[in-house]
Formats: sequence, structure tokens, C-alpha cells
Amino acid sequence: MECGCHCIICGSIKLESKQIGEIEKDGYFDMHHTCKDCNTHFDHLEGDVFDSCKLCNYQLS
Repeated sequence: MECGCHCIICGSIKLESKQIGEIEKDGYFDMHHTCKDCNTHFDHLEGDVFDSCKLCNYQLS
């Protein structure tokens, strides 16, 4: 899946993306991304950065 996002820390477009919410009537759904260059895990819309995420099984290493 590609959404045109870039890492909010380093600007890379090399992201691993995961749908975390249900698909809305308008086709939108919430996503989290993990940057393959700097390992930042963040929320697609809110811009929050996470050290760990139970929704994605992400843990900062």
C-alpha cells in the first residue's frame, strides 16, 4: 500500500505501512508507518511518534 507519506523525522519515503483502523464509508482508514531508514514509527494522520505500539507489535530496538 502506498499513500505518498514520508517519514516525519528523516523525510524518507521508504516506509512500511500498516492499517490500524476500520475502513470508513469514504474509504479512508487510519495507518501507522515505520521508516525503513531511521526506524521511526508514527501515526499517519496525527504525526505522533511511538517507541512501542501494541496495534502494530512495534518495539523500538
